[in-house]
This record gives sequence, C-alpha cells and structure tokens, in this order.
Amino acid sequence: MVFPRALRVVRAAESNSQALKAAQQPAASHVRESSGLVALLANQLQGNATRANAMQVPAFVNALKTFTHTISAFALREYVYDSPVAARSFLAQPSRTLTYSAVMQRTIADLLMYDKAYWLVTDRTWDGFPSQIKVMRVEDTTDTPAYYSGVDDQAQPPADPFYYLGQRVPTTDVVKFYGGGEGGWLKNGATAISTAAALEAATLMYSETPIPTVALKNSGPDLSAEQVDLLLLAWEEARANRGTAYLNSTIDAQAMGFSARDVQLVEGKNLAATQIARIANLDPIWVGAGVPGSSLTYSSRVDLYRQLLDTALRPVMHLIEQRLSMQDVTPRGHTIKFDTTSFLRGNPLEIADLIAKLLPLGVLTEEEAKMVLDLPTLGVYSMARE
Repeated sequence: MVFPRALRVVRAAESNSQALKAAQQPAASHVRESSGLVALLANQLQGNATRANAMQVPAFVNALKTFTHTISAFALREYVYDSPVAARSFLAQPSRTLTYSAVMQRTIADLLMYDKAYWLVTDRTWDGFPSQIKVMRVEDTTDTPAYYSGVDDQAQPPADPFYYLGQRVPTTDVVKFYGGGEGGWLKNGATAISTAAALEAATLMYSETPIPTVALKNSGPDLSAEQVDLLLLAWEEARANRGTAYLNSTIDAQAMGFSARDVQLVEGKNLAATQIARIANLDPIWVGAGVPGSSLTYSSRVDLYRQLLDTALRPVMHLIEQRLSMQDVTPRGHTIKFDTTSFLRGNPLEIADLIAKLLPLGVLTEEEAKMVLDLPTLGVYSMARE
C-alpha cells in the first residue's frame, strides 16, 4: 500500500532529523538547518485538528462546501399540519447583516466541525418568536462543561452561564443546534485531517525546494565558526542557483530527505482525501478523490445528487429543520422544512411531459405543477390572506 509509506516518512521525520544530528556531532558542531520538510511534517502531524489547519486541506474544504453550499441553496418552507403557508420573513432573512445563505453556511459549518452551533436572538416578533438572529461561532462561546461534553448520547439545553465573546448571554436568547453528541469532524477526523495537512505541507515543500536537504560532514580538523558559515553560505548559494559547489577531501555531502516520487505524495494525498470523504459520509468524488477522467451523464448526475441528499445531507438538514420547528422558534403545530424540489430535478422535457400526463388525472394541481417548475404560485399567499 502506497500511503503507509508516505505516512512512515512523515512520522519518522523527527527521528531521522535527530539521528542525523547525532551522527554529525563528533565531527562538527555547526549545523545549519534548512527549512526542513522533516520538522514541518512532524509538527503538522503532532497537533490536534483545528478549524484553521483543517481549512488548509483542499479535501476538507471541498467536503465542507459540499454541505454548506448545497444546503444553503435550499429555501426553508413553513407548514401548518403538513399544509404549506406563507413562511415568516425570519426564515428568508434571519439576520440584518448576513444573507440567508451566509447564515446557513456558518451554522452548518459549525454543526459539522463541532457537532453544535449557536444563534443569538437579537429581536423578536410581537408574540415572542425570533425575528432576527446572529450566528455565534463556537470558538467564541463558552458552554457549560457539565452539559455538553461532545460524547454524551443525551442532549439537553445548557444551563446558565452561557458566554459569547466573554459576555454572559441569557440562554433564553440562544437557539442551540446539536448533533448526535459524538463529536464533529475536527474531533472524529483529527488523525485524517492532520495527516492530510502534513501531506499538503510536504507537497508545498517539494514544490518550493524540490532538491533534498543536505548535511556537510567534516572528517578533518575542526573549522572555525566563521569558516563554517562561509562554507555553508557558498554551498547554499550554489544549490539555490542550481550551480556546482566545491568540497575538499575532508568535507562529505550527505543527502537527507526523500524525493516526491519516493514518498509517493500524490497517492498519499488521494488516500487522505478518501479518508476525509468517509468521515463526511460522502462519495470520494465530492472531495476530488474520484476516478480521474470519469464523466457523468445527466441521468447518473441526478442519481449522484439523490445519493448525496439521502446519505449525507438529510441528517444535517433534519437537525436544522427539527430545531427550527421547536416551540421557542415557531408556533405550536408549525414545522419547517427545506425545499429540495429543484435539486433532484431531471431533464426539463421529461418533467414537462410527466406533468402534462398527471394534470388531467388530478394527481397534481396547477399550483403544485407551478411549484415543481419554479413558477410563481398564488396558493400559499391566498391561504395566508384567508
């Protein structure tokens, strides 16, 4: 398997660096370390996954945007006992400063990364329901530790105190979205994300300096610090200019490091991307790890979208729908749902032909047919006026 080979290089980086230093100590104590692939990879792999380093991994960004950009394109619809009604303006424009799409994208991103997200209610309607909100990034909040550990199976509203940017906020003004309590991508995918970040750093290193790191070992009399500096400077200038450096009989150049082909970074990055796709419950094609050169027909694209919606998007959408349908956000008997009609639409001619067949049978009304075709309807507005 090619990826473990790359991974071994990453994990052995620090020990290799230390071993080389030890080998050089008897002969010369002056070693100038280049911006080492070794140290960079070791540092990348040791840290826990954070939003900042995860967003440096293209596969992670692609996975995140697959959710945030897709779901935020779905409008929210309001129903009373399964009958559509005019949605309250809060659902279309929940913030004074951010668009609906921006609010949803930030909310979904936090839900995926941290398994929780928070809204701060900044204004209410005359009957006490939210009319304006502000998205609070999880990193800017302090929740009650006893309430949410990230691994509890049962989720209950957090008790006071709740802090946002260091200021105490009444929990009655906080709309809290919670996942299954198993932790988000940054926790469950920490190893995969850190490995992918290390491989990205390695790729960048090789693209900037595709020649291996070299140590100069002196087997003759010790050189003065000034002589060492002059020697290293001349050697580095020659390498930078792809020139030729001169070494005498007592100086030996020892290459340390690996070529990109040796560590097989491309294959390693592809497998790392596949691992991230698995964490996100996505087909690898959505993170750029699919079979190269494959093409999708219109029909297979619809099937791919349906699989994406059913296996990946719906669980996240249900969390948001059910939370917004709770009685502190919407009145009793009201439910909120995402409208995914256009997402699964097939060939327009086939849809028109199907509607033409269903209308005479009474299976569809004209208003329902207009909704399928994204045409203006009067039904929900006339219903709201009655």
